[in-house]
Amino acid sequence: MAVAEIKAISIVGLIKNLGEVITVLGKSKVFHPDDVTEFYSNTKSFTHITTKNEYAEPLNELKNALELAKADLHYVNTDDFEPDAAEMKAFAKKTSGELETLIGNVAQAQQEVNICRQHILQSEHFIGLGMKIESLLSCKYVKPYFGRLPRDNYSKLAKYDSNPFLNFFICSEEQNYYWGVYITPLEQEQEINRIFSSLYFEQCDITGMENTPEKYHQQLIYDLPGLENKLLQAQRRLQQYKKENQSAILQYYTKLEEHSLYAAIQAHALQYNNSFCIVGWVPSACADALQKQLIQIESVDVILANGKDELKHSPPVKLKNHFFVRPFEFYTEMFGTPRYNEIDPTPFVAFTYVILFGIMFADVGHGLCLILAGWLMWKLKNMKIGKILMPCGVASALFGCVFGSVFGFEHLLDPLYKGLFGLQEKPIEVMDASATNAIIFSAIGIGVFLLIAAMILGVYSSLKQKHYGEAVFGVNGLAGIVFYCSLVAGLLCQLMLRIPIMTLPYILGLIICPLILIYLREPLSKLIEGNKNWKPEKWGSFLTDNFFELFEVLLSYITNTMSFLRVGAFVLVHAGMMEVVFVIAQMFGSGGIGYWIAVILGNGLVMGLEALLVAIQVLRLEFYEMFSRFYSGDGRAYEPIRLENKN
Repeated sequence: MAVAEIKAISIVGLIKNLGEVITVLGKSKVFHPDDVTEFYSNTKSFTHITTKNEYAEPLNELKNALELAKADLHYVNTDDFEPDAAEMKAFAKKTSGELETLIGNVAQAQQEVNICRQHILQSEHFIGLGMKIESLLSCKYVKPYFGRLPRDNYSKLAKYDSNPFLNFFICSEEQNYYWGVYITPLEQEQEINRIFSSLYFEQCDITGMENTPEKYHQQLIYDLPGLENKLLQAQRRLQQYKKENQSAILQYYTKLEEHSLYAAIQAHALQYNNSFCIVGWVPSACADALQKQLIQIESVDVILANGKDELKHSPPVKLKNHFFVRPFEFYTEMFGTPRYNEIDPTPFVAFTYVILFGIMFADVGHGLCLILAGWLMWKLKNMKIGKILMPCGVASALFGCVFGSVFGFEHLLDPLYKGLFGLQEKPIEVMDASATNAIIFSAIGIGVFLLIAAMILGVYSSLKQKHYGEAVFGVNGLAGIVFYCSLVAGLLCQLMLRIPIMTLPYILGLIICPLILIYLREPLSKLIEGNKNWKPEKWGSFLTDNFFELFEVLLSYITNTMSFLRVGAFVLVHAGMMEVVFVIAQMFGSGGIGYWIAVILGNGLVMGLEALLVAIQVLRLEFYEMFSRFYSGDGRAYEPIRLENKN
């Protein structure tokens, strides 16, 4: 359906011109490189080009410095900016060095501020000590230890009354700790430390605390503003540097990224004597212009080939859809990329997903809220699912008008029906028994229609890929369509419309005969495709295996059809859940504040839960019931070499 045409491109030239070729291919932003060995049968004499990526090291050096400086990194337009390799390397080295110096100054100033603040907090706990710390530290025969002791463990010191040196002098206290000091003779230091360690004593750093704690604390408070100002100045210098050099930094950063990325093209190139060879893919719309640029380079020859003629090399696929369908490429790619000669299921997904979602989530109010939620997800978070939810919300609101539900109020639109159509109330009362049966049968009818549509797409896809046997005899081919349609039509006429069409000729010609063709599809497919080896190696194992496969096929028709019961089930579930919400709301009295709080909260819960479940269930129907009948999704995506900002 919407797969963009692509061409294979083969480029040959002398090694001396490889750099120019790579630059042209990279700047084109449309070249998808591929493996040369896949295109040439004899590559024994070819070797990989082992030239080092000279831009990787300066790029990493600059990038690391910019990330440490928390610079805003993004790519800018550099079409008119062409520095040479030496200039880029010099700029990267100079800028990263200057940034590292500025970052180091900030880090050092921050460390000084942190240490000062830490010492202020610690010194506060020892203000009541009343002596110079330097005097204690200079004692020859005793050693002080400053820190905190859990209050619960302080009383346990009484066990050691026999040791006169085991004392803890309290300077201050907190809810769970005592802060203070214990002083131990040097000959008993090891034993006393062991005891305090068992009591979970935590030692603190008193480095620099040489005067009395009071004076030291005052000096720290006096020094802190100066240190904070030093930090602020260092931060300002860094910010000023980034601001003044932002334009140049982003230009050189983008250029380094570009040339480093071009090395990915070189990695795919192979060398033969003094020549090189590069192969890849470009969109057909860009192929001629790129060829003209390349052949202007000395010694370079370029060969183009249509993608449809290179199917054995699995051309990469670029999806091309209009604005309404494009968001649903997210679901297609989630399942898998189509082959180049396979149909793109995105338009089919867009139509069926929106319709099924709208039926299963039918509520005017909830649909409008879903539109708003999708728009916010897309605009604020750039979430792909947001663009999908907006059309789904529109469909939900439209089908909500059909079912007459607005935030669970089932008769709010009755005046509208009366004014437009002359009806006394909404046309479909979901919870009525007669309507319930109609909804269930309609869901099965939708399933039958979509499965037949999927099988028709399967026939078209098989013909497009020249799998004529599968198109005619396959489970999802003409034989499968005839069998399924005949069986459904026969049962419908026989059981519901009382029309006796299930006669022996009907059964033999339209049901049994297609089943036999499906059963023998493998040898029959080989026959019509001209394969001389059409006979199975062992008829016995072939017949046995195909019997069980045929049984599985019959089950798949039934299970796939019954899976669409969930479409009708969710219509009923929505009405039932909202009915429960209003029953709970009535418990708080009709029309009161409690009633409306219950209604609002109930709607929010139902909306969130049901939207999630419906989104998953519809996606399941797409992937398992419909995709399996016409889509393989084992192609590969078109991924050209180009720089793209992540945001």
